[in-house]
Amino acid sequence: MPKAIDELVRMHDVETLYDLMAEDEDWMIQLDAAEGLVKLNDRRGYEFLISAAQSEDEEVREVAREILDSPVMRDMKTQIDAEATRARQVHFETAHKRLQKGAKVFRYKMVYLPAGEIMSEDTLGEGFDVPALDNFGLEGWEVVHMLPRRSAVLVGSVDDHFVGAYFLLKREVRPDEAAELEK
Repeated sequence: MPKAIDELVRMHDVETLYDLMAEDEDWMIQLDAAEGLVKLNDRRGYEFLISAAQSEDEEVREVAREILDSPVMRDMKTQIDAEATRARQVHFETAHKRLQKGAKVFRYKMVYLPAGEIMSEDTLGEGFDVPALDNFGLEGWEVVHMLPRRSAVLVGSVDDHFVGAYFLLKREVRPDEAAELEK
């Protein structure tokens, strides 16, 4: 980490570190500033590094992942995961109370189905069977949204084709299923 970033960390100058992370044109300075924020227990730096680890630029991804492998980052992840677990537990407890009072509680999940599992030949014009979605429906899940996924056929071409879809599913939890909430 450059001396200037180290000095900002020593001075606990969170705002300048954040500005560098968010606005500097040098991606290495951005990553160093993000690391400095994490050292000051500021999650914005950790979230920035997580995003950078998904960058299209291989070098940025590599450096971000290297930083994320440090003990300070692992400690931040442990802290974030523990807080998320506690918050999730509060949600489950609230859901149990809602069910006891007769209020509705829902579960949601997203599933991806490749085109081959969705589309088949419909020679008789009777529609398509989608066994995977049928199975979810038989378990009480309802499709509430579908987001198609497309892929370019030719590089640089406007042509694309359907390769599958993401389905957002919803299911109401009945009072007798309250024990299943945490699964």
